[in-house]
Amino acid sequence: MASEVSVPSLFQMGYYWEAKIFLTSVKLDIYTPLAEHPKSAIQLAAEIGADSDALTRLLHALVTIGLLKREGDHYKNIPELAEFLVKTSRFYMGELMLLQDAEWDHWGKLEEIVRTGKPTVKDNIFINHPEVGATVSRVLHRMAQRVAPALAEKIDLSVYKTLLDVGGGGGAFSIAFAKRYPHLKTTLFDLPQTLKISRENIEKEGLSDRIDLAEGNFNAGQLPAPFDVVFASDILHYQTEAENMALVQRLYDATATGGVLILKDMFIGDDNKQPGWNAIFSIHMMVYSEKGRCFQGQQIREWMKKAGFDNIIEMEKNTILAGTKGI
Repeated sequence: MASEVSVPSLFQMGYYWEAKIFLTSVKLDIYTPLAEHPKSAIQLAAEIGADSDALTRLLHALVTIGLLKREGDHYKNIPELAEFLVKTSRFYMGELMLLQDAEWDHWGKLEEIVRTGKPTVKDNIFINHPEVGATVSRVLHRMAQRVAPALAEKIDLSVYKTLLDVGGGGGAFSIAFAKRYPHLKTTLFDLPQTLKISRENIEKEGLSDRIDLAEGNFNAGQLPAPFDVVFASDILHYQTEAENMALVQRLYDATATGGVLILKDMFIGDDNKQPGWNAIFSIHMMVYSEKGRCFQGQQIREWMKKAGFDNIIEMEKNTILAGTKGI
């Protein structure tokens, strides 16, 4: 359901105000000092190195937006938000927010992109700025760690023996599946530089004997095969339609007869009246990458059917599709 639009909300959307206030608060790292206990603006200003009067005005705005609470002259974190905004939290996402701040100039070129249909950047941040890309990868891994266990519980793999995690990154999903299904032998496939991180994470979990690593480029050559389950997460929205169609065919070739392909990504809903939030994320991909975009779920189904998969089902709305390789 789209949010209700009114004249005041139009002004609010058009002013950038709340976004920049929030991003500035992350850049100043206001939330980490408040993890200990509530503090006054004067105390917080001394700790982060800010002007107390200007900071007070910023804190008032953050309270109004709903990012902080105020009790008397003291400010405190909101627990469900602090989980992502306090640096010492396991699921800290601040680096990802700072990336949005760094993209401020890129978003200013949206009109040019829409008028010309041409990207204003080449490749993507992982290629153009490896150091930033590495930081983003760490954040994405923390995000995956948060959702992977629930996904492993939701997807029943009890009858399968082998799994290939294509583009598995830091290994969050491989680890979650291995923990949930002790009988499952998993292989994580990714680029050599990525596997260095994967190996560290897998070793920390004591799963080196259960999860193998295989290096390569999933857009070039054959994938390791065959596997009862082939899993690919958040790859499609970085690629063109042609690349993805070719990839899905490789995934089919890697799937054992009677096996299943599970695709997790950010799909645009098939209901044209309400395509969902991923339609907005697709604009983000258009702004900061050369060819990234989100695809409609129906498009993905067609690629899977063309490759040879059948019994295609939506396991999670606009997020997970699964198909079987028939006998």
